[in-house]
Parts: sequence; structure tokens; C-alpha cells
Amino acid sequence: MKIHRFVYDFRFSDELLMVKDRELINQFKNVLKLRKGERVVLVNFERKEALSEVINISSEFIQLKLISLGENKNITGININLCCSVLKNSNFELVVEKAVEVGVLEITPIIFQRTVKTNLNFVRLNKIIKEAIEQSERAEKVELNEICDFKNSLLKKEWDGCLNILCDRSGVNIFEKMKELKDRKIEKINLFIGPEGGFLSDELFLAEKNGFEIVNLGSTMLRAETAAIVSSFVFNNIC
Repeated sequence: MKIHRFVYDFRFSDELLMVKDRELINQFKNVLKLRKGERVVLVNFERKEALSEVINISSEFIQLKLISLGENKNITGININLCCSVLKNSNFELVVEKAVEVGVLEITPIIFQRTVKTNLNFVRLNKIIKEAIEQSERAEKVELNEICDFKNSLLKKEWDGCLNILCDRSGVNIFEKMKELKDRKIEKINLFIGPEGGFLSDELFLAEKNGFEIVNLGSTMLRAETAAIVSSFVFNNIC
């Protein structure tokens, strides 16, 4: 029998846990129709998870009994900030879902010169992030940053010292770059993925001028969402 997992800011200080979050109550009571005596796994963002038993479910609260408390060891490899061009709704939602599943810790929507869509539904995207964390059995918070213009992203002080990688067919092969990066101590990668129309030459020039490493993902032409998912997985798994 499948044991459902729920990610929330749980506090596992007592044996009995009372949950009053409306969304969680709806999931338990109306969506999954959980009953008294069923077991679930509760996960917080401090990498703790607790096997728990449902004691009571009402329209106002859920009461659970903690059976065992452990540490979630499904941690990511490298801190990846996926800086992906804003895409149309369904495509960007797919990027967010799969990027979280493969291990990114941060997502920054970027406006490039050929970016067509310039707005996003952040409420829906954060819900997708939460569901993807649950699906992938992670216990890490994934940040969704505000939309940022490419040129302005170069000025972010909090990104100083990061490895900036831009994926474009003009760059070196990704597997050659992987061999090189294995011998380097890397704490964080800002991974830039362009729009469907690709980068303009002045954007590539600006990236190189600012010390970006240009990497190609192979001989075939990938859609932006495919490139975002593939590159996120590969760079998150640098040994």
C-alpha cells in the first residue's frame, strides 16, 4: 500500500501533532480521503521526516501520532539555480516540476531579448514545486525567485563566486565540461537556459565577457524545456 508524503513546515517536538493548514486538511479529507488509523509520512524543510498515524480528521484540524522520526537523506548534489527563460505556461510549469524532481534548489525566471512571455502564475508554480518535492521524496526547500532581466541578473551580488553556465550550441560539449568540473570545487551553479528563439549574439558576448562558460548539450536541437530538464539533471550529478 502506498504511503502518502506531505511536505510542510512541521514541528516534530511532541508525539501528537495538530495540523490546521487548510490545504493539508483538504488533501487529507477530500482529495485522498484518508481515514483514522492510516499512516502517512510528514516531511519538513529541515530534512526530517516522521512516519505518523492519523488519529482524527475534521474540517478544522488533523491530529496525528508520530511513530518514528528520522532524517531524510535524499539530498541534492550541487546547489543548482536554474535560470530559465520565461516560457508559455505549460512549458514553464513542466520545467519547474521536472527540475525540482531532479534536484535543483533554486529557480530564477529570466527575460532574454527573444523571450516572448513575460509573466508567470507564481501561486500555481509554488504549488507545483511543493508537489514535486513530495513526489521526489526530498526534504529541501526550493526557492522560486522573481522574474529578472538577463542584464540585471549579472549584477546580483548574492551570485558572486558562483559558476555561471549558459547552454548554447556554440559552446563546448557537455561531457567534456563534466570531466573538467569533476576536479573543481563547486558550491553553486547558475544554469542559464534561453528562450525558444535562442540567444542573440550580443547576449552570448555579454555572457562570455562576464566569465560565463558556454556549454552545448549535444548535436540535436532541443526545445527550451528539454534543455532545462536535461542540463539540470546532468549538472546536479557531477561527481
